[in-house]
Amino acid sequence: MINGKGDKIMSEEFVSKAEFNILKEEVNEIKKEMTENNKILQAIDKKIDIIDAKIVTADKIDDLKLTPLEKRVDVLEENQKWLRRTIIGAVMAIIGEVVLFVIKTM
Repeated sequence: MINGKGDKIMSEEFVSKAEFNILKEEVNEIKKEMTENNKILQAIDKKIDIIDAKIVTADKIDDLKLTPLEKRVDVLEENQKWLRRTIIGAVMAIIGEVVLFVIKTM
């Protein structure tokens, strides 16, 4: 058929029952594949959630392990500071005794 402008107009085509059944089977296969893909994606999502939970838990465990160690390091640093002060004080006292001894002997 040709319209008034000279363009061809496609006549309506009908689908046979066999073609419709083939199309219907293809649609059903696509639906099955989509269902399987959804199941796979849900399984992946669950595994990602588990991994995420393990990562968060691991961070908390590291914090629990590091906190006591940090406290121990702080205590050791404080003790080391007092040890240095004691040694410096002892050295200054010895130098003072030596200076006084030298002054007395002169």
